[in-house]
Amino acid sequence: MKKKHWASGGQIKEQKPKKPKAEKAYKNYVSIRRSESRTDRLMESLDVPLTPEQSNRIIELADYGWLRSDIAKEVGIPKTRVNHELFKRRGGGAA
Repeated sequence: MKKKHWASGGQIKEQKPKKPKAEKAYKNYVSIRRSESRTDRLMESLDVPLTPEQSNRIIELADYGWLRSDIAKEVGIPKTRVNHELFKRRGGGAA
């Protein structure tokens, strides 16, 4: 059963009954650890050049209007590498 609530302006609005809040016991199931080693490996991998075929394919697909995530899947590299390559070859920021 919905309760009626008087709002300003004289209109009657119906509100759903509030459900009791469940305990958030799931919060302790997963412990999140952030390691810097993953970030370091990623930054180091940006220094390793892509093959000319991969680089040209990235530019070609970007010119066709592909999404960067789709380009990354097609070429088989992380999206970060696609962004890095587009920035390096074209200059400018994200967009």
